[in-house]
Amino acid sequence: MKLSASKDFGCGRRGLSSAGSVRNADRSGITLLEVLLATAIFMGSLTAILQVMRVGHDSRLSAKLDSEAALRCESLLGELVAGITPLTSESNQPFADSENWRYSVTVEEGPGESLLLISVRVEHVIAEQLPNSTFTLVRLMRDPQLFLDAAMAAEEAEAEE
Repeated sequence: MKLSASKDFGCGRRGLSSAGSVRNADRSGITLLEVLLATAIFMGSLTAILQVMRVGHDSRLSAKLDSEAALRCESLLGELVAGITPLTSESNQPFADSENWRYSVTVEEGPGESLLLISVRVEHVIAEQLPNSTFTLVRLMRDPQLFLDAAMAAEEAEAEE
């Protein structure tokens, strides 16, 4: 029995040509070019996914800082209106619990008689750079000195009687 070189013997390879090389038409598998192309597509996809994740992380951090700035600003304005903190203009004052958070308060005469225009600005600053989160609230408020003057005048009027 004579064996020919073109028969399949269960090894998964087809026959050899007369020069001893594997015929390209009968090869199974992928070429180096296909591997490089698949790797390039994978790396491009991975880069895009990582970029989207970074943008999402930055947005989450920005939203967290913005919401904390709003809460700090509302709290400080509430303290000013309630009289807990004196109504004086201040600039770039750090909060007691964090050096990275700073506030500025501006107290001006309002548009009407006996009205004050209070502006509160809160910023998150890291290492004296530009602020990465800022929130400002403006409110009109009656001048509390008017109430004090009226109360003192009423006391003096009672004392004279």
